Amino acid sequence: MKRLPLRSNLQNSITSDIPFAVYTVGTDLQLPITRLNGFSAKQLFFTFSGRGRFRKLGQDKWDILEPNSLLYIPEGFPHEYMPLRGEAWHAGYVTFVEQRSGMMTDWGFGPSPMQAYISNPDEVLPMIEQIWLQSGPDYDPWSTTETLFSLCLMIKKQIQPDEGAPIPLFHRRERYRETAVDLAIRFLHDHLNRHISIADLAAHIGYSQKQLTRLFREELGQTPLQYLQHIRMHSALTLLHENADMTIRQAAAYVGMEPTYFTRLHRRMYGFVPSKREKHK
Repeated sequence: MKRLPLRSNLQNSITSDIPFAVYTVGTDLQLPITRLNGFSAKQLFFTFSGRGRFRKLGQDKWDILEPNSLLYIPEGFPHEYMPLRGEAWHAGYVTFVEQRSGMMTDWGFGPSPMQAYISNPDEVLPMIEQIWLQSGPDYDPWSTTETLFSLCLMIKKQIQPDEGAPIPLFHRRERYRETAVDLAIRFLHDHLNRHISIADLAAHIGYSQKQLTRLFREELGQTPLQYLQHIRMHSALTLLHENADMTIRQAAAYVGMEPTYFTRLHRRMYGFVPSKREKHK
């Protein structure tokens, strides 16, 4: 599978003329991911080879994702997924935001996850690559949306969503004009598992590192790196608290941190190493 590194259109807000727009796109050798608060956009997740498993956080049951399958995950849906043991899991993804919540519900992309088999997977990868080429530095909002619409149409033709109207699990907040800091915070929460440098973050937002750091200090009183460290630490400690069998190494990996750095940062923030937390409660 051709690797297409993550591209985002974060700095380009959805306009009133476009019903929905691409947020991120790419293909990768998928690693384990846990998202305590879900993702901030709707996700179309395609398995090209290998197998993975997916579940809503808090549930014991895992759903197996076979090759040539689609997984749709709604925004704000806490979840986790990972490759099956010993398998290389090659996947592609396109995430998107809507101008008005619920526009794609009748097509199966509503408030409930959906898993389906794609009968003609050879059509999917070229569409993802086309969206990828039109995103990032050469972002074309109309062309990406047109290709995304074609992709959704292809999915609609090949699968049939479950009958019956899904029960809404949450309500999307009203859209507002996001500042550069809002956009950066959104991106950091969505991609905690990735090794994100401040240079990478600034590039996705469309600002210089100096500008972005200044804005963070003005609005939050801390740098982007300090904010990232705090949300990673909070997420890792939540995982450790809610999963008794999870190791420090696993929790650190889930939030994109090396175990030794996680332990050192924990000592700096709390005064003791994470293995000794129980003694300090």
